[in-house]
Amino acid sequence: MKALNDLRRFIIAKSSAEEQHEIREHVKENIAELAQDFCVTTGTLQTALDNVPDDSALACRLLETIRQSAALQRDRRKAGRAKAAQASADALASVARWNGDRAEVDILSILSSCLTKRQDLMVFTTGTFTIAVYQAVLFDLAKLKKRDLTAFVDAKGLHIRWTTGGLNLVSQIDAEADRIVLSLPAKVAAVAA
Repeated sequence: MKALNDLRRFIIAKSSAEEQHEIREHVKENIAELAQDFCVTTGTLQTALDNVPDDSALACRLLETIRQSAALQRDRRKAGRAKAAQASADALASVARWNGDRAEVDILSILSSCLTKRQDLMVFTTGTFTIAVYQAVLFDLAKLKKRDLTAFVDAKGLHIRWTTGGLNLVSQIDAEADRIVLSLPAKVAAVAA
């Protein structure tokens, strides 16, 4: 993205009609880096330059393409973060331990590897209940860098504890929010000997 950001700044700086011809020269001089950031071949980029003879139109087209490329790369990064967070959530869900009607979860690991965005939901699901809490509170808690945290989930919510206090987070409903899901293992019934 560095080459695209540099090109965007260059186009803005050369917005006057008498300087716009320099934009085409800038692209030609940096064609390899720009092609890589645009995710196209240098030949494709050269063809695009040849097909738009008007320097003003070229500047507009380049700015729009830079905007689209930036949006695509943001979407790819978001998807990558979500995929990594979900993989961590899957691993952490598998090691949750049941203690009666509550599932004890590794909250420190959740805070360090499962969060994506403040407006996303962290969802804990079992065969009998589902709890969803906004990640904003978890992000704020992570900023405190507390190391004495414990947590459990039950039908009433997510309960986080530390030496001098705690939080009880009740479930939220937001159909539009993205979510990371911890599918907790089923409770194992004690077998009488």
